[in-house]
Amino acid sequence: MTKNIEIAILGLGNIGSEFFEILQNNLPEIEKVSDTKIQISKILVSDINKSRNLEIDNNIITDDPEEIFNNTNIDIVIELMGGINPAYSYVLKCIESNKSVITANKDLIANHGKELFSKAKSNNVSILFEAAVASGTPIISTLTRDLSYSNITSIRAIINGTSNFILSEMEEKNSEFNDALKLAKDLGYAEPDPTNDIEGFDARYKLAILSSLSFNTEIDFNDLYVEGITNIDSIDFQYAKELGYSIKLLAIAEKNEQNILARVHPVMIELNSPLAKISGAMNAVEIKESMLGTLIIQGPGAGASPTSSGLLSDFISLLKNKSNLSENIPTLNKKFNIVKIENLESRFYLRFIVADQAGVLSKMSNILGEENISIASVIQKENINLDKKWAELVFMTHKSTQSSINQALKKINGLSIVKELKSLIRVE
Repeated sequence: MTKNIEIAILGLGNIGSEFFEILQNNLPEIEKVSDTKIQISKILVSDINKSRNLEIDNNIITDDPEEIFNNTNIDIVIELMGGINPAYSYVLKCIESNKSVITANKDLIANHGKELFSKAKSNNVSILFEAAVASGTPIISTLTRDLSYSNITSIRAIINGTSNFILSEMEEKNSEFNDALKLAKDLGYAEPDPTNDIEGFDARYKLAILSSLSFNTEIDFNDLYVEGITNIDSIDFQYAKELGYSIKLLAIAEKNEQNILARVHPVMIELNSPLAKISGAMNAVEIKESMLGTLIIQGPGAGASPTSSGLLSDFISLLKNKSNLSENIPTLNKKFNIVKIENLESRFYLRFIVADQAGVLSKMSNILGEENISIASVIQKENINLDKKWAELVFMTHKSTQSSINQALKKINGLSIVKELKSLIRVE
């Protein structure tokens, strides 16, 4: 028997407009596969008089959210406003009004996920958020449904398409950072203000969500270490290749007994690693599970179309009643200690600008030795872009702790023979 479903959309910006058009274009097929008659009853906008290049019945446009909250015929709400306020209060009211919610809002889930999950369970409705982390790449459904009872030990992920596009341009075309960023903006991969992407904040939100779901625990994104890609130069890729590595912005979470170390920062990763081959505005998530081993999921990671694909996937699942089950909503009821970055053990790539004179290498090596940091290799080259009195010196260390590296760098940066530390990149 065909069901009748009424839906509402909160927000009609770039993502909202794209989703509306895709939904309209695919409505007959969606209704057929879900055996559902679908009606868009309301669309909430901030400016009801704004001109829009969409074929929309003006009667369903509103700037009053109460028309949605109080409409008992609306079953599903798709939230595409972004940000925390007023999205959080609106979503909460929708759930309390017994409406299921689909959202692409990573800020919302990272900040209020546990509360919204609990509220949805108690009201016997769903909250789905596939598009909030990796756009159309199906990582959320994989974690909440297929791997919900698995023992996941670690996650390594490329979950910001903008930063991955920039790094790919720098690696493949020898572009400098600012040139690659400009191209990302021109192609629509980067926002006018790209801070959240290039400083790693976007990936930190997403890692908090992935970690919470993978380890069934509430994780505050503020507790996660974050470092962006703005200090990486094209020459770092040249050194990386010489050493057998690529450079990626990775979101990493590792579980060890009752501890979790979660972090977002650039890493050097071996050239033959699957993640090293993820190029352009793509996302990829590598999951290690005790029985399965390593699982990798990849797909498009930037733009309105991939996000709309993720939203549509959630919508169809909800219509077919495959995900409208309270047992699929995470509980996040385990407790873990969040370990600070100072406890990380890693190899390190360190690139300095130093005085081009005798004794520099030995002085810096002695300081590293004082902190029990063993040197794996050293590269010293003239740099034609530097004044002749300066040279470039690169160290690749053996495994050390972040705290030891920090102590050594304090001493090294105090040497008159050291102009500056240009790059510090951890090695996976």
